[in-house]
Formats: sequence, structure tokens, C-alpha cells
Amino acid sequence: MSRIFDTPAPRVFTTPPQADFLQLLAGTLKAEFGQTPESLARVTVLTPTRRAGRALAAAFTRLDDGQQATLLPLIRPIGDVDADDPPFEPGELAGIAPEAINPVRRTFELARLILEKDKAQSGDMHPSGAIALAGPLAALIDDLETEETGDVTALGETLRSLLPAHLRESADFVSIVLTYWPRRLAELGFTDPAQRRSTLLAALADRWRETPPPGPVIAAGSTGSIPAAADLMSAIAHLPQGAVVLPGLDRDLDDKAWAALESDDQHPQQAMQAFLKRINLPRDKVADWPGQAANRAALGRQRILAEALRPAEETGDWLKRIDGLEKGRGEGFLDSGFAGLSVIEAPTPEMEARAIALALRETLETPGKTAMVVTPDRGIADRVLSAMRGYGVALDDSAGRPLLQTPAGSFLRLILNAALDPGATKPLAALWASPLFALGEDRPALKRQLDRIDLALRGARPGRAFAAVMGRLQHDEDRQLLSRLTHQLEKLDSADRPVADWARQHAAIAEALAEDDRQPGAMRLWRQEDGEAAATLMRELISESDVLPALSLTAYGELYDTLARSRPVRPRGDVHPRLRLLGPIEARLLSADRVILAGLNEGVWPAALGLDPWMSRGMRAEAGLPPREKRLGLAAHDFAQLASAPEAILTRSERQDGAPAVASRWLWRLKTLARGALGAAADNALKPGTDYLGLARALDHTPVPDPASEPCPCPPVSERPRTLSVTEVRNWIRDPYSIYARRILGLRPTDGLDQDTQAAERGTAIHRALEVFLKQCGPGPLPENALRDLLKLGRDAAIDAGVDEAELVPEMIRFERLARWFLDWETKRREAGTQPAALECRGEWDVAGTGFVLRGKADRLDVRADHRVDILDYKTGRTPSPAATAAGFEPQAPLEAAMVRDGAFIGMDPAEPGDLIYVRLSGGRTAGEEKRVNEGRSAKPTDQLVFEYSEILRKLVTRYAVADMPYRSQIFAQYENDWGDYDRLARRAEWSSAEDDQGGAS
Repeated sequence: MSRIFDTPAPRVFTTPPQADFLQLLAGTLKAEFGQTPESLARVTVLTPTRRAGRALAAAFTRLDDGQQATLLPLIRPIGDVDADDPPFEPGELAGIAPEAINPVRRTFELARLILEKDKAQSGDMHPSGAIALAGPLAALIDDLETEETGDVTALGETLRSLLPAHLRESADFVSIVLTYWPRRLAELGFTDPAQRRSTLLAALADRWRETPPPGPVIAAGSTGSIPAAADLMSAIAHLPQGAVVLPGLDRDLDDKAWAALESDDQHPQQAMQAFLKRINLPRDKVADWPGQAANRAALGRQRILAEALRPAEETGDWLKRIDGLEKGRGEGFLDSGFAGLSVIEAPTPEMEARAIALALRETLETPGKTAMVVTPDRGIADRVLSAMRGYGVALDDSAGRPLLQTPAGSFLRLILNAALDPGATKPLAALWASPLFALGEDRPALKRQLDRIDLALRGARPGRAFAAVMGRLQHDEDRQLLSRLTHQLEKLDSADRPVADWARQHAAIAEALAEDDRQPGAMRLWRQEDGEAAATLMRELISESDVLPALSLTAYGELYDTLARSRPVRPRGDVHPRLRLLGPIEARLLSADRVILAGLNEGVWPAALGLDPWMSRGMRAEAGLPPREKRLGLAAHDFAQLASAPEAILTRSERQDGAPAVASRWLWRLKTLARGALGAAADNALKPGTDYLGLARALDHTPVPDPASEPCPCPPVSERPRTLSVTEVRNWIRDPYSIYARRILGLRPTDGLDQDTQAAERGTAIHRALEVFLKQCGPGPLPENALRDLLKLGRDAAIDAGVDEAELVPEMIRFERLARWFLDWETKRREAGTQPAALECRGEWDVAGTGFVLRGKADRLDVRADHRVDILDYKTGRTPSPAATAAGFEPQAPLEAAMVRDGAFIGMDPAEPGDLIYVRLSGGRTAGEEKRVNEGRSAKPTDQLVFEYSEILRKLVTRYAVADMPYRSQIFAQYENDWGDYDRLARRAEWSSAEDDQGGAS
């Protein structure tokens, strides 16, 4: 008889946490039952997960280096036993274990219940909200089935008596669902996945108790946290040829602390303690799994982690226990346990990921050495993946990416975006930027045409329909291409439809848009792993959604987002065979030479429990459910097993989402224990042998080419402009390079797509309305119906200027406030004897003795009773300050005054300039405001400003008439972050930061 079965039942074994569990298991089973190539096939092994089962099969293969053909044991995941697979006979349990309901179908069925509940009350819940709530409700049902709580149909009445009024409604609904749901499943001919699993495991346990299987049965690696699995493990432990192998049972924990585990759901040993209690087996009767070798360092690590994670109420004598361990095990015992264990605390998640990537890259320098990164933090995982791609290494990523972030998933979403917002150009540009978009054409050739269309569509949003977009295009072939695209998108209209109809139409349009000149769209769209996942989702939407109400396109899009965001797509490309990136559950029982546990911050690992939208803690207890903290105990067991690896690196970031982060309770306890055991040497003991953070920082400071120097172009004098507008003179003073780029190089900024031109449109409309109004009024008092007339002109001008219809109503509310203020202000000016003399008046001024012509257009010139002329400028945004004008940086009003003085405006005789006035027209809380340049502590008289700015202009003209005078960039930037249209061309970010580093200023 095998030494595994030479002791009386129940037979329970354990392996140390630091052991390669699966390789040890495979080696022992091979030694005990592998006398012939066929003999292992008699053995049945139940593992916790499918991934662990695949890894066990690989471990058997490694035993002979693949040289000898061997039939493997029957390996099945204990949590996913199928009724039609061995050890069951086909059809044996069909009557008691119906097929599990499709998860998407269950989500839709539960969402319908939630919507019906909401309809009976407020009726304002969105279908996507019901889908979001269906997930936690399904998890609650699974918890009830997993924990085998029995009949819960009367749960609502029981809970009502315990709960305040605002929670009774939730209890009632849960009770209704739990009463209705089994009947609905029976109608559909399905069962819940958790119920099916419990039924199958219970049936298997009963069968094996009645008729033990002829071959050995080993339940390996499960802790028995699921009651049905624990029952099956109990049955296996009592079989004549059965045994259970627990991972990392702590037999050295003192009896007092062991007893305290019964009430400590967060302890890693709690589930195994409960299992041993279930089968009435004392801890000291659990034997070592055959084939293990004693290892002092491994034992030290095991004790360190066990002490760090011991029950909180049993940590009062930590220091005494540490001394006892050192004395009882010999000097250096704890030092040996800390050997190979290191901690990296990075300042940011980015630096943490770079340090991890360097540790992985270092692993590859040793032939045959393996490493795995384990983290529940998807952000860290993505950063590590990105960093490793920089080294040309692809990782085996167990979690994958959400379907919504893959090419196929995002392409389907982009189609909906474009259909939902006709008339917008950004969604269209995003759609045709997808590599899957081809529209029946050769993709490279199509891209050139789309680039041309993209340029034509830049600027303000065309309108609210696809026809408005078409009107922007100049070429017939471009209009034809866009017409073919919009023809497809218009099939997704706004009428409510069943979800299945939306999904069929959605998929058909996607195939039509994905087709190129060589392949049909179905082949291009659905063939990769992301396409397969997208196709599965669309099939489920078509076949499983009949219980949902008809939805609008917007609601269908939100439903698609919710489902696609929660559906992972795992890559199937070439990945490095020695590196893996895993979640904690996927990493169970797996091992590597170097194990990196990343994201060890509180709320990340262990994860925050969050809020249960359906049951409070008290409700869960009344329903017979364990507290949600139980999952923390399972997570702690994962951590303890993984941290026991011979070389374990624990990492965290000191900041999370821009805020300070708190170290994981496990890491904090481990560091506290290290300080108690090692004293001042603790920090050095936990430092990795390689300074990965230092290397990561060095990579950040890799020498880069010297930054570009400030541009100082000196074009020939003959190419320099001899005429500028008044507004351009401001740029000439502050940013001469912009004059060079615009007027000499002829460069114009490219507008964005759907550019927000509302401010410009609004200013244009107000200027136009006031101009027409004042021309109609003429001199003298304002007419009686002035407000009505001005409002009509304002509305007409806004429409002509292209103000969006959606903004027209609020715009007119602002304009009415503005108009009332303006009419009151205008009346007072006219009563004081001031009358408009010129509106939107243009002029040219020859700067004496220079040959330079200044062009200007004054918003308004008013003649006062003293015959002086006021220069008025309407501003719908920021107005220049008197201080900036006095300092020589705001030339518009003073130079227009100089033009008034010399009679440079058309239709105006020379006159003495009066006040320089900015009229701010906002329509906000302060509807309007008059700001005089000549008022304030730093203000100067108009005559002085005219003289000073005339001299500034003459000096500019003279200075830039010299060939070696450069057009420098932003020599007088108004603000530190005042970035102009041409600053990127001037590479200002490079040379200005270099000046700052050297103590200069830009």
C-alpha cells in the first residue's frame, strides 16, 4: 500500500508555504503511483482552479522532461466539476443538476425584476443602472447558494422586524426575488451556477461515500472555504484511497492563537481550521505530504509570516514570542527567514511599475529562472505590461483587458458614438481612425482620403445632422465616401427597439464598415481574440435579452458599455515562457523562482469591502451568510503562501490616485515585526539586493539631447511685413515670433474638430447687433421700442453667426440682461451730449517717416460736446488693464486714438482724442461695465498714451527694419503659462525650461 494511505482515515496532509506545491504533488504521486505509464491514469486529483489543474499537468510533464510518454491523472477543478465529465458518467446527474443559466441571461432577468420594482415606485431608473445592480444581486444569490443557507423565502418578514423603515424595502425585494427566482429558473430549465456546483459536489460526495472509487483520489490545494467543497473533501479524506492536501497549514501556531481563529474571519488559517473542525481532526494529526525536504530558511520565513499575521488580540506578547523563536530554533533563525524577502516602497505607481519591470528583466538574465508578478491592481498591471513592452517582452497576463478597451470592442462603441451625435465631427474622426474601419476600400489609400476630409471638417461643429457635415466637403469623392458611411449610421435611429434588434443592426453595420477591398468585414472584425469576445457578446445580446424592455439607442449604448467593460479579453499571442502576470486567485498553488507581490496598499490588497447595495452586515448574519470579511481571510492566505517564496519582493506605492496611500495591513505588520526582531538592521534586511528604485530613477534621468535653443530668425528685410493691424502690434510687442510665423512664413493655426467657437460667435453677434441698432437709431434720443428692436437684432445676429440652437435660449437670456444695461448706459451718454460718429470704422495710418502702414478698425468712435472723440471698444471677454496699458503692452486703444488724431479713419476728420473706453458686455451677474483706460492709480492721460505708443510703434518699425534684428518668442509673455499659437513651433517648452533650470526667465 502507498505510504499516503498507510494511516487510518481521515487522511489530511499539508505542505509548507514555501514549497512548489504542484511540483511536489506531482513528484510524490509519480513516485507512489507511477510504476507504469498507465498506472497514474487511475488517480483522480481535484484542484482549486482550472489554471492550477493545467499547471499540475505541466508539472507532471516536467518530471521526465517530456521524454517519456505518461498518461496523466484525471485532473478536475473542485469548484467547476461538470456532470458530463469524469468522475461522473455521461447523463448520470442530468435529472438533479440542470444546466447553469448563462451569466448574461441571469443578469438580464434580474435587471428586469429590478426595473419592475422601480416602476412600481418612482419609475426613473435607467436600464444600465438596473444592469449594474443585477451584478451584486446575482452575487448575493450565489452567496446564499454557496453557503447552503436553506429556505430563505421567509427572510423578508424576519428582516423587517430587525430593520429601520428605510431598509425594509430592500429586505422585501430580496425576499420577493428569492421566492420568484427559483420558479423562474425552473421555467427556463436552468439553475444558478453556485447551486449547480453545490448540487454536483454533494452528489459526488454521497456517491463516493456509498461506493468508493477504485483508484486513489487526492483533493489538493483547496482550503475548504466553500461548504459543498469542504463536504466533498471530508468524504475524500475518509475514502480507503483518499487524501486531502492543505496548502500551508500552520501547525506551530500556539493553541491559544489557534483557538482565537474561530472568530477571526480575516486570518489566513481560519478556513482550514474550520475544515479540520468539520472532520474532527486535531491539528497535530495532520501529516507532512511525502517527499518534502526540511529547509531552515523556509521554516524561518513561514514563522515570520505566521507571527506577522497572527490574530490581532494575540499580538500583545510579540517580542516575547520573537525571543522564544530565536532561542528555540537557534541563533540566526529569524535572519534566515528574512533572507530573500525584500520590500520596495516607490513614490508613485509609475515608479513602482518600473522597478517591477526591472526586476523581471533582471530575472531573464539568469537562464531558466522564472518570475511572476501577482497583483489585484489593474493599474499597476497595465503599467508593468507597458514597461515590459519597452524591453520587447510580452507577459502572460491572466486578467487581460476589458473588451471595451480592445480594438473590436472600442470599434463597436465608436459606431454608437457617431450615430448618437449626428453633425459632430469628433465621433466620425475617431471612428475612421480605428484600424478596423475600411468601408470596402484599401485601408492605406482610404487613410489618405480621410486625412483630407479631416482637414475640411476642422472648425466649428457643422450642425445637428449628417447633412451639415456633408456640406463642409468640397470634393465629390469625399462626399460620396461620407455618404456611404452616414447611410450605415443612419440605420441606428432614435426610436426605441428591442435590444436584440439593436444588436443585430449594430453587428451588421460594424461588419459593413470593417470590410476592406480584400476581406469581408466579418473576417476582419470577429477573427482575433477580442473579435471573438465581441461576437459572443453580440450573440448574447441577440439571444438572451428578450426579457429587457425596448431601449433607445442611448440606453442600448450604455448597456453595451456596462457589459463590454466587465468582460475580460485575454491575449493569445507569443508571451515569454518564464514570466507571468497574475491576479491573486489565478496565482493560487503556482510558484516561480522570484515572486513579486505588487500593489500592497490598504484598499487595494486587501481590497476594500465596499458597500453591499442589497444587504447590510446584520441582514447577512440573519440570512446565515458569513461576514464579508471572510474574503479578507482568503486574501491573507493567498498573500502568506506567495510571500513564502524563496525570493519574494513586496512592492507598494506611497501615493495612489494622486493622494497619500496607506500600506497594506499585512505589509505594515511584517515591517513592524522586522523592526522588533532585527532592530536597526530591519530596514537594510528588507532592501532588495538590487536597487531597482535607484535604477528606475536613473532611467528617468537618462541623458537627453540638449534642449533646443530659443529661435532667433532674422529674415531678409524685404520679407518683413510693412503693414500690420492694430491688434497685431500687441503680438509684435509681446511675441515677435508669432508675427514671423504668421506674416512671413504664412503659417495659420489649424482649427480643432467641433471646435468651441461659442465665445467668438457670441462676440460677433453682439458687435453686429449693436452696430445695426445704432445705425438704425441715428443721433438723438433712443426710440421707445429700443429694447424690443435690440432683442430682435440680437437674436437674428446670433443665428447668422452660427450660435447653436441648443445655446440660443440661454444666450438670449444673457443678451436681454446685456441689452437692458446697454440701453441705460447709452441713454446717459446721449443725454450728456455724446453721439456715435462712426461704427466699425476702418482706417490706415502711415507712420511718419517709416513707410510703415498701420491698419485698424474701431468698434465705435463717439463725438463729445467738447468735440473730442472717445474711442470705444466692445469686449465680451477680458478687458486690458489700465496698468498693462500704461506699461506699454496694450496698444490697441492708444494707437486707434493716434489714428483719430491724424484723421486716419475713413469718413473722420482729424480730431483730438478723448477718453479710451472698454465696454465690457457679458450679460452675466454684472451685465455690462464701462472701463476707462484713463482712470486708476497707474493710468495716464490720453495724450500721453498716444505719444508713448506712437514712439513704441516707430521704434518697432525702425528696429525690425535692420536685417540682424531677430523675431524672438514670447519676450513679454503676459502670464507664466500664457502659451500662444506658435509656441510649439518655437519649441518654447524646451528652451524656456532650460532657462528656468539655469535660473533664467523666459
